[in-house]
Amino acid sequence: MLYVFPAPTILDNQVQSSLTVTSYVLGKNLHLLTSPSDNHSNDLVRGQAHPFRPTNSLQDNAHSSSHPQEPPLDSLMPYSPRRTTVYSLPVELLTRIFVLGAGYDYPYAGTPFLLKPDQDYYANPSSNFQLLVSRICRLWRQIALRTASLWSILHFREPAHIVRAQEYISRCSSPHLFDILVDTVAERDHIPGVTLCREEIQQIFKLICPQVKRWRAFHLKVCDHECKAAARQHLSTCGPAPNLETLQLYHFEDYLTSQNLYLATYRPPVMVFSNDLPRLKNISLIGVNLPWAQSPYLAHLHTLELALHPENIRPPYEYWESMLRNSPDLQTLSLHYSGPRVANGDTKLVWPTERERIIIQSLENLSLTDLDPDYLVRLMEHLILPGLKRLSLDLPDQDFTPFLELITGAKNRGQSSNNHSSSLCFSHLPFPFFSKLESLVLTALEASIDSLRNFVHGLKGLRTLEIHFASVSDAFVDILFEEMEVEVKDDSSNIPDVTLRTAPHKSCSNTSDTPCPGRAASTPLSVEHIPVLPLLETLKISGLSGAKTRELIHFRYTHFRRLSRREKREGVNVSDVSRWIVKWSERWKGKDKVLDQLVEQGWTGEDGTRVYLKTFEGEIDEEVDYDDVEGEGEEGEQAQNETADAEDEDEDGSDEEEGEQAQDEAADAEDDTDEDDTD
Repeated sequence: MLYVFPAPTILDNQVQSSLTVTSYVLGKNLHLLTSPSDNHSNDLVRGQAHPFRPTNSLQDNAHSSSHPQEPPLDSLMPYSPRRTTVYSLPVELLTRIFVLGAGYDYPYAGTPFLLKPDQDYYANPSSNFQLLVSRICRLWRQIALRTASLWSILHFREPAHIVRAQEYISRCSSPHLFDILVDTVAERDHIPGVTLCREEIQQIFKLICPQVKRWRAFHLKVCDHECKAAARQHLSTCGPAPNLETLQLYHFEDYLTSQNLYLATYRPPVMVFSNDLPRLKNISLIGVNLPWAQSPYLAHLHTLELALHPENIRPPYEYWESMLRNSPDLQTLSLHYSGPRVANGDTKLVWPTERERIIIQSLENLSLTDLDPDYLVRLMEHLILPGLKRLSLDLPDQDFTPFLELITGAKNRGQSSNNHSSSLCFSHLPFPFFSKLESLVLTALEASIDSLRNFVHGLKGLRTLEIHFASVSDAFVDILFEEMEVEVKDDSSNIPDVTLRTAPHKSCSNTSDTPCPGRAASTPLSVEHIPVLPLLETLKISGLSGAKTRELIHFRYTHFRRLSRREKREGVNVSDVSRWIVKWSERWKGKDKVLDQLVEQGWTGEDGTRVYLKTFEGEIDEEVDYDDVEGEGEEGEQAQNETADAEDEDEDGSDEEEGEQAQDEAADAEDDTDEDDTD
């Protein structure tokens, strides 16, 4: 029988599985790792006393008596008749397991930035896995303490984290690099012993600045003018950061008075890191401006995020253009109430003509949030993004019809027909290959129904759609139930072809391989009706009633089933939505009985096909209007009351829990220090 040392319950289940599987594999191949002359290794394998394991004869006797009919080891492990325990795992394998365990909660999955331009957003905490495994036994502790990569993440949110970081720095030997987060609060929100503010930020910078040459990522959030002054002082005098790849600076402050606003904005920006950031790839500036003319490191970027910039601190177009043109590998661009500064009569800030467009071949991800329609149109008229794959739009409260007309080509087609101009091609649009967009996130968007229809019908290659219906035009959900006419070739043709039935434009004189809008097939063929977004595979929705969700599932599946049964329509490529994700929580159960049923039982088609829905809760729970939804009765009111009571209890106990957690972590850090000395 194969014995595996039982892992403590505090370990992650995946880690326990890794240990079990790995021990079994080693048990079958242990003869490859040991030799007859290695007496010490053989003793460990045979279950004799381990140098780091205290002997407990009572446990051993109890174990042997409880298994009187133990089968011989040879019958289970023909390759090695030796008993395998967790202590027989090689140090290299245990180290690998520890590193993988610490990476389960890796905070940088999907984005290089930890902070978002949202005051209510709370970044994921760093993993404590390395602390857990270092307290199992002396062997594991020695391995963990000597694995420097386990201690490279320094997150500061509480005073106790300062003591913890001191230990982490001592354990993370060179050349390993540090990923740092400093998250402070405003003075009026500061809770001594629980949060970080003016006094603590000075301590943190004094601790981490001597390690500036080993910084790999640095994220700083300040909400107080004195904290901002401390950051300016230390970052302008700390010296170069030769290994820094990700830099995120976040300043958001409720100034309350005009005097505080003046104190926060009258000083010009300072030079940081001595302008020596040779490896910088990702930069996020949220409410923070730099000396744009004196920041040569704003080049060769992979990710650029500009957010929450008043007009007077935005970069002039000259330096905005320099950032983009000098970053040929830029992959992600995010603009949240920011962008190049408008001239407003200043001749030095005048934008160039539309003919001098910036082409970014490498850009795949674009996020646009809280931008004025006129400004957005003017900005996009100066960009060409032929490789765009993912688009995120959060554009509330205003009419963005001109923007949709621009990116779909409707605006240019109208001008072409009116002015009788020539050479209208996709290559002149901000997104030349708009139809090849793969992912779309609509958090908020208001526009006319015609522009929305052209927008949706043009997304022929879209595979993932995430939409918040409560903040999108009411007509959008109806457009998802529309069909498109396509021309398909019949069985006599060996080359399948699908072409939208759109009249060609006489003004299109493009002779290159770049497609022009409205170019139809040379030979008109039979017509087929397919749903909009024909290649859609994942649909993530919120703010939509259960009845409409059920109707949409039925509509998509009916079309897919009909088209998949027609072999002669092989030219029509229509995908089935394989992933339905809806916003739902146990706290909302009873408010929409149809949605509850879909989540719990799924949707069943006429042929017995079952479609199951996944759920998510979202970062912020917004108010949902359930007046037109079934289940708005005693159950809904009871659920609302229970939710309110739970929120009140959470608020009452949050301060005490945070204070106790901070004290516990400080005590744990001190225990680690004492154990290091004794070891």
